[in-house]
Amino acid sequence: VRSYQRARQAILQLNTGGNMAERYQEIQPEDLAVSKEVTEENRFGQGTSKLAWFWMMNGEQSQLSGGAGGFMEEFYRINWLKARARRDRWKEEVSLVRHEMLWTGLWF
Repeated sequence: VRSYQRARQAILQLNTGGNMAERYQEIQPEDLAVSKEVTEENRFGQGTSKLAWFWMMNGEQSQLSGGAGGFMEEFYRINWLKARARRDRWKEEVSLVRHEMLWTGLWF
């Protein structure tokens, strides 16, 4: 991060024009936080997580398009598959609990 901050300051001091300050923003501590979707698979409210700005510098749309085959498309596909697997596990768990409740009632 320090190397990036030094390089950013040097570019800004050169005053090259354009929107360099907007394009290369200062990295904040919240930008470096690890996504809880990766570390806590069963966390509630995963749909609100956002990626840091530097993951989408070359344009989120170009990396999400099917023709480009960008890494963002793969990222979202993997997260969707993980969510689907979680849903399937919970469906199975509900089915097992219902059967266990029935078996317990029949036992007594």
